This record gives sequence, structure tokens and C-alpha cells, in this order.
Amino acid sequence: MRALRSVLTLVRVLGILAVAIVVYAFVHPERLGQWLGRGQAATQPAAQVAAQDSATAQPAAPAASSPSLAPAPTAAAAPAPASAAPAPATAARAQPPAAPAAPAVPKPVKASKSQAAMAQWLGAKYRVSPAMLEILIVEADKLSKTYKLSPNLIIAVMAIESNFHPYIQSEAGAQGLMQVMPVIHAKRYEKFGGKSSFIDPIVSLKVGAEILHDCVKLKGGSEDEALRFYFGGGASSGAYIDKVRAEQRRLNAVAAGRQVPVD
Repeated sequence: MRALRSVLTLVRVLGILAVAIVVYAFVHPERLGQWLGRGQAATQPAAQVAAQDSATAQPAAPAASSPSLAPAPTAAAAPAPASAAPAPATAARAQPPAAPAAPAVPKPVKASKSQAAMAQWLGAKYRVSPAMLEILIVEADKLSKTYKLSPNLIIAVMAIESNFHPYIQSEAGAQGLMQVMPVIHAKRYEKFGGKSSFIDPIVSLKVGAEILHDCVKLKGGSEDEALRFYFGGGASSGAYIDKVRAEQRRLNAVAAGRQVPVD
């Protein structure tokens, strides 16, 4: 019995020592590696080895004696933190995309005396820059010759539809100076760069005049019925026609040199 007890005691001591060695090896693996003569790297946890591998894979900074090998600094490259390794040359290509270009501003035009008078009158009525209105009026005159329409009819439609505000949008989704539906008339915008080009005042004017011309052709040459169709029909289309025609008559009077009140 005494011998058995001695053996059990020895087993317990050896077990405690084994547990202590395992715990010590887990807490201090590098020292255990030194004891075993296998070096530090063989006993480091996998996470530490991976960290060392990634650190050694980073490019080293170029020597000060060979400045020609260093990548030239660029203004667009973001500065690296002081503790980080030098950024590789390919980082200069990882720049955010440039913002889309704004629509081109129409160049000033030389308007006639009557066109300048209409621009002044419309500017006072709708509180819009007469200089910008002159550009639209001159363009409407060119389109009137292309589509066989009265220029003042085109301008009147533009006035009633949008009050000469190029970024206005209706509840139905009509957009731009001539209040065109980009979804319905997408193909008409393709030659000008797509549906997003509606924000260009000249593009909106050109597309709207083209649609108005097609409406006149569809309705057998009747401008009133073309206006009704352009508006979309309905019970209020008659009032819309009256507004456009009234504005057209006022523009005709202004162009003729008569005094027309701004109401």
C-alpha cells in the first residue's frame, strides 16, 4: 500500500508539472523554443508569423543616395500616415473619379432690336436674365425656320411651360424649359448626349421645338390642336391654348415696338 501511494503521488506531481509546462509554453512559447533549441520562429503562433511575413513583404524605402529611384510626389496622392510604410507608385492611380462636367453655358449672341426688346420684356416679367433670354430667343428664331413654326409661338410655349427656368420639373416628370418627358422622348435626347442633357437649356429648346413640329404635322397643320396634343389633352387643355396664344400676341406686340404692360 505504501508503494502504491508513492506511485500515485509521483503521478500527481508529474501531472501537475506537465500542466505547468503546457501553461508556460502557451504563455511564453519563445522561451520554450529556446529551451528546445528550435529557434524563435518555429514556436511563434501562426498569427505572429503572418504578421511578420506581411511586414517583410512591404517595399523598403529607397536609399538616400539614389534619389532617381524614388517615385516623384504628386499633388493628387493622399499623404500616408507617419507610421505607415511608403505608398507604392500604383497608389497614384487609385484616385476618385472626376466629377461630371457641368452643362456648357451658351455663348452670347447678337440679337436684333426686336429680339432684344422681347428679352427685356420677358426678363422683367419672369425675372430672368435678359442676356440668357436673348440666347433662347435667337435659337428659337433659328428653330422656327427649320420647323416652319412662328418663333414667338415657341417662345410662348417655353414661357407658359417653365417660366424660363431650365431645372423645373412637373409632378408628372416633365423636365426642362419645354417640359419634355425624358422617359417618353428618350430617343430625341440621344443625339444630344442622352436623357440627362435636358438640363441644357438649348437642348431642351431644340427637343421641345421638334416635338411641337411633330404635333402640328400630326394634327394636319393646326397649331391649336398641336398645342392641345403637346399639353396632353384633357379638360384644361383649352385654358393652356389660350395662355400660349395670349403670350404669343403680347410677344408679337413687343417685337413690333408697342408698349405692353408686364402683368
